[in-house]
This record gives sequence, structure tokens and C-alpha cells, in this order.
Amino acid sequence: MEKTYFIATLAFGWFITLGLGVFTYFGFRLGYPLIGIMFIAITIASAAMNILLIKKWKRTF
Repeated sequence: MEKTYFIATLAFGWFITLGLGVFTYFGFRLGYPLIGIMFIAITIASAAMNILLIKKWKRTF
């Protein structure tokens, strides 16, 4: 894959992860623990995929 693909995917991936973190925070703050827990799971999965992509990028380049 191209280097620009990795950079763009990582940038947008971390942007989405940060957005999910904000939604998680406000889910708990507004008193919706179930929504907060769901967003925590999605945020962890998103961060894990970003970390795996970073590892793949290090092996590729």
C-alpha cells in the first residue's frame, strides 16, 4: 500500500477515536451509562485497529 494511504488512514482513524472518546465522556456525564459503555467498547476497538495499522506500517516501511 502507499505511504499516503497509511498516513491518511491513521489521521482519520485517530480523529474518529478522539471523537468517540468525547461521545463516551458525555454519555456518562449526561447519565446514559449503557451508551457510555457501548462507546467505550467501540473506542477501544478503534484504538486497537489504529495500533495494528501503525505496527503494519512499521513492518512495511
